[in-house]
Amino acid sequence: MEQRRTALLRAFRILGPLMVLIMVALSGPAVASAKADPAMERSTKTSTAAGSAAEEDAASVEAAEAAPESAADDGAASDTVVKDSIVVTGSRREQRQSELTRTTTVIDSLELKVDLTKSSNVGDILGRSIPGYGAPTFIDLIRNQTLRGREPQYLFDGVPLVYNGGSGFSESPLVKFEPGVVDQVEVLYGPTSNYGAGATGGVIQFLTRGPADDAFRLELRQQATTFTQASSPFGDDALSYKTSAVMSGRLGLFDYLVSGSYDSQNGVIDGENDVANPVYYGFTDDTSYFTKLGADLTPSQRLEGFYSFIDRELDGRVFETVLRDDGFATGRESPNQQSFNYGSSNTPIDEKELLSVRYSHADLGGGQLMLQYYDREDEIIGAWIDLRAIPLPPVFPNNYQKTQLDFSEGFRSQYSKSFGDSFDVLVGFDFEDQTRGSRALVFATGPNFDIERDVTTPIRDDLFLYPFDLQTEGYFLQADFRATDKLSLSGGVRYEDVEFEIGSGVRVFDFLQAFRPGGQGANSGTAFNLGGTYQLNASDQIYGSFAQGFEVPSLFNVARLVPPNQPLESAEAIEPQIVDNFELGYRGYRGDFSYSFAAFFTESEFGENFIYDPETNFGEYNRSPEETYGFETVLGWQASAKLSFFGTAAWSEGDFDPDGNGPSGFVPQTSLDIQPWKATLEAKYLLTNKVTLNGLVLAVGDRDRAFDEGIDLYEIEGYAVADVGVDWRLPRGELGIQISNLFDRAYLPPSSQSYRGNPLFVARVAGAPGRSVGLSYSIDF
Repeated sequence: MEQRRTALLRAFRILGPLMVLIMVALSGPAVASAKADPAMERSTKTSTAAGSAAEEDAASVEAAEAAPESAADDGAASDTVVKDSIVVTGSRREQRQSELTRTTTVIDSLELKVDLTKSSNVGDILGRSIPGYGAPTFIDLIRNQTLRGREPQYLFDGVPLVYNGGSGFSESPLVKFEPGVVDQVEVLYGPTSNYGAGATGGVIQFLTRGPADDAFRLELRQQATTFTQASSPFGDDALSYKTSAVMSGRLGLFDYLVSGSYDSQNGVIDGENDVANPVYYGFTDDTSYFTKLGADLTPSQRLEGFYSFIDRELDGRVFETVLRDDGFATGRESPNQQSFNYGSSNTPIDEKELLSVRYSHADLGGGQLMLQYYDREDEIIGAWIDLRAIPLPPVFPNNYQKTQLDFSEGFRSQYSKSFGDSFDVLVGFDFEDQTRGSRALVFATGPNFDIERDVTTPIRDDLFLYPFDLQTEGYFLQADFRATDKLSLSGGVRYEDVEFEIGSGVRVFDFLQAFRPGGQGANSGTAFNLGGTYQLNASDQIYGSFAQGFEVPSLFNVARLVPPNQPLESAEAIEPQIVDNFELGYRGYRGDFSYSFAAFFTESEFGENFIYDPETNFGEYNRSPEETYGFETVLGWQASAKLSFFGTAAWSEGDFDPDGNGPSGFVPQTSLDIQPWKATLEAKYLLTNKVTLNGLVLAVGDRDRAFDEGIDLYEIEGYAVADVGVDWRLPRGELGIQISNLFDRAYLPPSSQSYRGNPLFVARVAGAPGRSVGLSYSIDF
């Protein structure tokens, strides 16, 4: 990775902490900041009901906290305050949710704090909080976690986290940053081209925290998670813990935020009191570092940059996979704990880095200018994978070690200007260059292997997930027009130009295919969007939109589809996917009730689908017409000054035409893409002015359409789990307690169920975590 790291990245990594120390030293004695008013820190629950969202009663919460405890216990009612959050993800500039013609969801810092007490896994937080997003997987991969049945793009302060190929490339975009530095998560539903290729399901953006207003502020947080049903709840196999610190402040024109954490994740105990499959769960140590520096150059000009680094190390213990009678895969420590003897070039490593530098001018020619450069680099050398105990075809490798090296750098520019009070224009240009390379190494496993554990010299190193280089350029124009006091319209266009080069090779699971030479290709496309909102009355609004998304096909799958003797340039498989999205929504509130409903339909001519072949136990990649459809609804009720309820429900389905026979030939899409229905019910109760109780029920439904039609080898079986917790503001600091899977139910998340029925992957059927208790204590100075 050092060979490709830019000089700017190296300088930021070395000089960032030094600059912070110098600024603090020059500012004189540190000023200890008093803890902010709890009423100001508490924010309301936000949802897809933009502008009339299902909200906690911010005014009543503030009154209950500020009043004496006896007064709070009286539960005096007050009027509901409807929050209209300001978001940037919907249109790449600040707008209120009620101004957007699309469905959005916001997860605020208060909700994030509660969820992080349960788990550090960001995908689990999204799975519980976002209607239409896949249920929690409890693993790092985003397998089975789509948004409205299609892949979303993930952004971190504007930096894209997903490379071409997405989760099909075993991508882990949600472990590329420290979740403790996130202040807000914004979700834009449905295909969009505003951020370039790769957002056919929508956009999920993580916005980082700002600095404290004082010269120096230090926040410390300690959290731990254990399993109540484990034979030794605080033993080495059941206790995970995380220590983190955040230092921030403002020094004249400068501001800073520095975060560091150490996260030790040990074993996960499932609902049957066994160690869940350690191939996917736990036994890792993460060290993270995040620095964010800013400078107000003038009253209207600002320069800001951040650097994020995460290093993951494996625990080192050697496990054997055991299959229970119920089909769940569990783990037990191997009697032989001799470590593997790796070579200098294949020692396991997992490092992820993000860099961003952004310049903004708030008053340039009467408009606003934003320029951003970013760099992201991932280096992963996985542990040796043992498949010897699984019955495999003779030519299939019974062991392998995957190495992956990804680089990307890009540039975003945009300029927005308002013409009077009714017309706004946004124009911009984006560029990104991605380079991906992956190799699978296979080793000899002779009779002495388990004694020597020698994996220094592979016997085969030509198994690839085809390496490629991809460059994209995008030009866009967006406009908003407030036609009347009730009617607002928006529309835009984006042109995307793509060039790529694919290397030669053969996929590790495509042993029956011939070695395929590489090649080059190019494609382009234009995407449009048009939408509007109409205010029916003071509390109700309807909105609708047509929007297109542009997607470059997964390049490593393209190489699989094209015969070795056919040039890539002439293959239909490289055609981009243009997704048409139609959406209609309604949002509003009545007194203490708020509600929203959104229905959608998408279609594309060159979709990306998989069909499992029961004879070979592998899937066939298929570029064919596809469509998805469904709805989300959100309801909120402020029952009293102390009690509130918040519920969501989402359902989606999808079909595709594998043989191109038209409407009569459509069959169900795989459950890898289409999620089963999901519903949540959340309650919060202000027990006293210092203690808040919370509870959450998550229900996931069945899905068997694809199984019945022979598309999948498995069917999704539904389940329901409940979490409860308490947040207690102490005289000094804050204590959080969260109990997950309260009734200790043994079940399989959809991501694990997707391995059932396939004898090649039976060792990956791992149960969800059983009952766990999470504790957190935070304090600031």
